[in-house]
Order: sequence, then C-alpha cells, then structure tokens
Amino acid sequence: MRVTVIGKQFPDSLARNFSVTLQHMGYTVQEIDEDRVAGVAFVRDRIRRVHRLAELHPKFHELRDRRVTRAVLASTPDVVLNTYAGWHPDAVAEARSGLRPRVPLIFLYPDPTAHLVREFPLAAGYDVLYFKDPHSVAMFRSRLGINAHYLPEACNSRWHRPVDLTPRDVATYGCDLTTAGSLYYYRALQLEPFAGYDMKIWGTNLPGWMSLPVRSRYVDRFIAEEEKARAFRAAKIVLNTHTEKEFAGTNARTFEAAGCGAFQIADWRPVLADLFDPDHEIVTYESREELKEKVDFYLAHPDARRRIAEAGCRRAHAEHTYEHRIRTMFSMVLGTAA
Repeated sequence: MRVTVIGKQFPDSLARNFSVTLQHMGYTVQEIDEDRVAGVAFVRDRIRRVHRLAELHPKFHELRDRRVTRAVLASTPDVVLNTYAGWHPDAVAEARSGLRPRVPLIFLYPDPTAHLVREFPLAAGYDVLYFKDPHSVAMFRSRLGINAHYLPEACNSRWHRPVDLTPRDVATYGCDLTTAGSLYYYRALQLEPFAGYDMKIWGTNLPGWMSLPVRSRYVDRFIAEEEKARAFRAAKIVLNTHTEKEFAGTNARTFEAAGCGAFQIADWRPVLADLFDPDHEIVTYESREELKEKVDFYLAHPDARRRIAEAGCRRAHAEHTYEHRIRTMFSMVLGTAA
C-alpha cells in the first residue's frame, strides 16, 4: 500500500516519525514537505527572516498549495496522511477530485488546537481528523459535525529508547534537571524556582527580550531522536511542562521521555491517568509548590526514580509507539489492522 505523508521532514517532526515508521512497517511512502515542493527549503533553513516575509504574501501560499496538490496527485496514493495545517480547503478539494475514489484523506495535528490560526483543516472535508486533545475532539464533533477523533502522540521505538551512555554523553548531557523545547514566560516562570539547580534547557529559540534567571540554563542546541534519548537518560529528572494552550491533552515529550527510559515529572493533564499509571509509571504535579517538593524528593531518591522510569518505559513501548497509532488509524479508516 502506498501512503503519501505531507508535512515538514526534520528530526522528530510528526511527518518524519510517521514516514520512518510506515516504511519500517513495510509501506511504500511518498514524502511531501510543503516548503521543499514550493522551492523554499533553502530559505526556510538559512534565511528565516525572508521566509517569514514570504509567508505574508498570498501568492506564496497559492504557489505552495498548488505544488503540494500536484505532488499528491503524482504520488498515486492509497492513503494520504497530512500534517500540514496550511493546506487550503480549496486545494484539498482539488486533490480529492483528482484522486481515485475511496482514497482516504486523513489530517493529523501535533500541536494544541489553539495553534490552528486559520483553522483550514476544519473546513477542508477530510475523511478523518485526529487531534491529541479529547476536549477539542468533542467540540469539533458536536458543534461542527466533523469526523474528528482523539489520537495521542507517541514515541518512536527506533530512537526514543533506552541508550547506553558513554562518559562523553554524561559530560555533555548529565545534569539534575532537563527539558527540551521553546522557552516562553509561562514555561520559564514554572522553571524559575530551579534557576539555581544543575539544569539544562535544550533548544535554539531563546527570545532576546526574556530576562528571567532561567535564560542562563538555556542551551543553544536543538536535540532530537537519539540525541534526545541521550540527553533525557543522562538527566536525573526530565521536567515536562506543557504550554498553557494544552488543555486536556498531553505533549509528545510525555511519550518520548518515557520511551527513553527517563524519569519525568509532568504537568498534570486529564488524559495522563489513561496513558500511564500515576506515581508508578509517571509522576505529575498541579502547582509550582508541588513541582518543587517532588523535584527535591526524587532528587534524593534515585531508586524510586529508576523504578518509575523503567515502568514508564515498558508502558510506552507496549502501548504508545507510532506503530500503535498507525494501527489504530488504519483500523478505523480502512477497516483493517495495519
């Protein structure tokens, strides 16, 4: 079966994780990176300011959508998986009209639904839409009547897994506390009590205007895939803070840290108890004070950290890999297990 995957292909992107996993499962995969087909990959990677200016021009979007649609039709797929939220509903309709009958068009979104600025997917007539927030899914189904479903994120068993650390890994990544992602005030203020701890915050987009103490803990380095596994394993605690826009769902870091065999303390979300056994496979917090108490407690109890991390890792690889998510999707959409 031929599966066309639309979305940005970079380390640990949703599109890359799906592409790699589908290929490993034996599918023929055609990758369509919306920027590369529009001929702006160099701009995106090297001249970000120019790319942002191009994004403001409607002709840029028309060009990109037209080329994405053309590439989809040329791929002659049996299934289309789209993670590109900017594909205009008219362009989606054009693609559908040129595809063979009964080729399902599936949309998957890895971010909080509050980030769906133009909300194109809601009006694009996809056969199925998957979101990681069950609250948003319920709203879309009841208020809009669209075929939306809840699908949590996942870990990739090829690189979000326990790795053996070398002395160099320990020297590079070792610390008491770590996390990876964008730094903004909501997250920075949650981490502020730990500014004096041995902490590493991995990422590459530190805002120049942020003056909080934790900026000194920000490492100007993007980590992904096996390097992320090394960084998470080398830290005593992974601090998993969510964006304030993450309402009922949980983020990819939840599954990545667990899959790596790292001990994490996660910002509580309603779905977590359905995914992991609290205090046995994952530790959660609901306030700044509780986070501080649990960090101090678990830093002093390595055996408890190890026991919870190992249990969380087993659960992640038993139930929460991309293979599991693909089987769930294809069982629903195609009526057969992947």
